[in-house]
Amino acid sequence: MMDELAANRTPVVIASEINTMKRQMEKIFLIHTIEIGRRLKEVRTMLPNGEWGQWLEVSVNYSQRTAQRFITLFDAYGEYFPLSPAGGSSQNRAMLQGGEGIQTEEGRILPNLTSVQALILLGLPKEERVEFLMEMDVEGMSTRELKQAVEQRQEALQEAGQAVTERDQARQESADLRDDLDKEKDKNARLAEERDSLKAEIHDLERVKGKLEQEIENKKASYDKLKERTGYKAIKQMEAALNEAYGKAEANKIAFLYDSLFKNFKELAYEMTRFAGKNPELHIIYKEKIQDFLHNALREKL
Repeated sequence: MMDELAANRTPVVIASEINTMKRQMEKIFLIHTIEIGRRLKEVRTMLPNGEWGQWLEVSVNYSQRTAQRFITLFDAYGEYFPLSPAGGSSQNRAMLQGGEGIQTEEGRILPNLTSVQALILLGLPKEERVEFLMEMDVEGMSTRELKQAVEQRQEALQEAGQAVTERDQARQESADLRDDLDKEKDKNARLAEERDSLKAEIHDLERVKGKLEQEIENKKASYDKLKERTGYKAIKQMEAALNEAYGKAEANKIAFLYDSLFKNFKELAYEMTRFAGKNPELHIIYKEKIQDFLHNALREKL
């Protein structure tokens, strides 16, 4: 019997057994990591400020970075491993006993994870992480394949988020355009009202203008009739006669002044001739004054 069992144990069979044990060990490690994170988070609330790092070093020989990684795993996955009244997790016991996987509150069964897989999956949001676990064969992936798949999902999420942002931006721009269009419509409506009001004012002004033009025509006709009357013609004839008489009187006055000037000038010339023989030097002075006077008078007055 032992020989038959030994004959059936090949390197392939042994490798399969070892890999199964490795996966179970990694799953057990994840469970304990989550439970350690639960307890670390609990004790951190009990310690005064400033004693957390010292307590980790003295009590459990953890760095704050390691402790934070445990707490992060608990925050992400602790809800799937609630404590039973006895202090242990029912899911923990199921996984240790080879259960099918992790059960969510909605009754969905998630695949069992290793601690490395759990850490890699922290790169996804909670809701997306659950969907990813339901869609992908995480247990059959290598660490490298899982990282690539998570990165691809992150890129897809980023692109989807960008698409949502662009959609929201487009919607906002569309709403802004509608608002601008409504404002433009309101503006056009106001301008149309102002245009109609101006048209009405122009119409009223044209009507008033027509009335004024008619009044002017009537006044002009009345004036023409007035000019045709006999009395008006007589007044105009009298005005013409008076203007003619005034012109003759002015001409007579100028003629009188001219005659007087001519006589005075002849008398002045005679006296200057006589004065030249008596006082030649003074005669020259007066002669220049008379010439300047006549020159300036003719240039400025006439």
